[in-house]
Amino acid sequence: MASGLAVVAAVVVATVHMGFLTYIVFGGFLALRRLAWLWPSVASTLYAAYVTLADFTCPLTTLEKWLLEVGGRVPYEGSFIAHYLHDVLYPAHYETAAWLTSTGIALVSYAVVLTRWRRSLVV
Repeated sequence: MASGLAVVAAVVVATVHMGFLTYIVFGGFLALRRLAWLWPSVASTLYAAYVTLADFTCPLTTLEKWLLEVGGRVPYEGSFIAHYLHDVLYPAHYETAAWLTSTGIALVSYAVVLTRWRRSLVV
C-alpha cells in the first residue's frame, strides 16, 4: 500500500511541476488583474532560466524520481521537460526554440503589465 501512495504522490508532484512550468510562461498575465502577481512570476522566470542555463536539477524532478523509486517504479532518465514534453509538446530538437518562445511569452507579459500599469498612473 505504501508503494502505491508513493506513486500517487509522484503523480501529484509531476502535476504540480507541470502547473509550475505553465505559471512560469503565463503567470505574468495574472498581474493584469493584480500587480502583486508580477514579482513572483519574475522570480519564477529567473529561477527557470537558472535551472536551464546552469544545468541545475529542479528539486521537484528529484522528488518525483525518488517517489517513483520508493513506489517500486524505475525513475526516468534526464530532465522533467525531456521526459514529459519532448516529442509530446514539441520535437526534442526544438528545445532552444521552445525555451526562447516560452521566455519570450513571459517577457511579453511583463511588458504588457508594466505598460498598462504605467498608463494607469498617467491617467
